[in-house]
Amino acid sequence: MRLLTRVLAFVAVLIVGLVGIGFLLSEEVHVERQAAIDAPPAVVFAILNNFKDFDQWSPWADRDPAMKVERSGPESGVGAKYVWSGNREVGSGSQEITASTPDSEIRIKLIFGDWDTPSEAIYRIAPDGSGSVVTWALDSHLGSNPVNRYFGLFMDKQVGPDYVLGLSRLKTLAEAKAKEVPPSPAESAPAEVSPVAEPAPAADGTASATPAS
Repeated sequence: MRLLTRVLAFVAVLIVGLVGIGFLLSEEVHVERQAAIDAPPAVVFAILNNFKDFDQWSPWADRDPAMKVERSGPESGVGAKYVWSGNREVGSGSQEITASTPDSEIRIKLIFGDWDTPSEAIYRIAPDGSGSVVTWALDSHLGSNPVNRYFGLFMDKQVGPDYVLGLSRLKTLAEAKAKEVPPSPAESAPAEVSPVAEPAPAADGTASATPAS
């Protein structure tokens, strides 16, 4: 009986200790991955600023071919919304564009079906020569639940590989679209050739030549 009492006391102390440590863990989590893409910022921005192309590069779309998706709001920019519901691997939730700065940044409000508070996804696009560097980040507030805070310790390892895969697919899609973009008129127009002056006639009616210097 004393042994059982000691075991129960030890378990109780352990649980209290783990809960206490949980409250000391950070309630904020940040995940970020980056990729270089051989496509100008305008092309990358056009893909990320709507959900029409999302399933073409999303790292999760092919994990549930039967996933239900509903798009609403404007086709692109602030207010565009994407709601999904799928198997246990993809879960359910919604994402909505809340801020959109042309060719440089997009912010998205993320709500997961089993999460208490919204998260925010951020796409940042920076010019890099003739291409772009794209940063995909996630900021989540874990709240006061110590279990969520423990989960936050592993979020980078869980979400990071998905972001790497998504950026790789985005790179393939954006570079293909960049090849479809026709050159600008300035690039396609032939260079102007300065007219060559005709030699002035001499006094006797024959053409005079100017000696080369």
